[in-house]
Amino acid sequence: MQCPDCGAHFVKEDEFCGECGRRLSWETAGDSTDDKAWVADPDSLEDLAGDLFEPPPPEPALVETKPDKSNLRTIVILVGLALLMLCLCAGGAIAWWIFNEESVAVPPTSVMAEPGALLYEENFDDPGSGWSTFDGDETAVSYEDGGYRMTINRTEYMVWGNPEPALDFADLLIEVDVRQVEGPLDNNFGVFIRYLENDEQHSYYWFQISADGFYSVDFKLEDEWIPLVGWEASTAINTGLGITNRIRVECSGGQFSFYTNDVHLVDVSDGTIGSGSIGLGAGTFEEPGVVVQFDDLRVYELGE
Repeated sequence: MQCPDCGAHFVKEDEFCGECGRRLSWETAGDSTDDKAWVADPDSLEDLAGDLFEPPPPEPALVETKPDKSNLRTIVILVGLALLMLCLCAGGAIAWWIFNEESVAVPPTSVMAEPGALLYEENFDDPGSGWSTFDGDETAVSYEDGGYRMTINRTEYMVWGNPEPALDFADLLIEVDVRQVEGPLDNNFGVFIRYLENDEQHSYYWFQISADGFYSVDFKLEDEWIPLVGWEASTAINTGLGITNRIRVECSGGQFSFYTNDVHLVDVSDGTIGSGSIGLGAGTFEEPGVVVQFDDLRVYELGE
């Protein structure tokens, strides 16, 4: 008989192959002594498997990091190029679908509520209408050219203003127009909801956009900043200097819906503050010189 591994001859009394060391055993097929077949010992098969096959190394774990506003543009560009290639590959199928299928209306992700009764309005034509103003060395908030203007000549800084005396709203629908007059487009400006002030500590929800096409939602709880929605890009935001955007926030209990130019951006849930005043704010990042102007503010009861 020959070893099935190396072909060396062996006899029945051999327990191991003299050439390769393979452990051998015999089994008798039926009653005939001529029908003898060699089989490998089960233990030797396990040894062989252990020698020849090693478990593959584990796959590397993917850790998702949250992009900040500074590197988000690069990510958006790369994703856009990838989507463009996919669109080109699928162009034939899309064209066929357009010309061979009936048009189907796609419902919006969030339906805007109808405004209820008007609760408050301000067009900022009258400097004595009651909104806070100040003029510092590098920052200012003032009535100017029929609007409510904020100027920030400092980096990483923000200013804001509120009606005086403070208002108290719980559920509401608020809208305001805003445009950037001067400065870098990397900035932020928007609406305060449920603004509270206590011993120089301020708490509020800030729904904000930037003139370069991003939005976010922050929650200021006294001296702590809590991001509810990180900076995300949106084509619904009009970009550039002198371009007006209409900001809209619907607030019902702990549910908030954020819109720009009648396009739904995001929904947020938080019930920490139940009611409060309103406000407007603007800020800078790495570059100073931002000037923005608000106008035509309206507050309504939340309709159906």
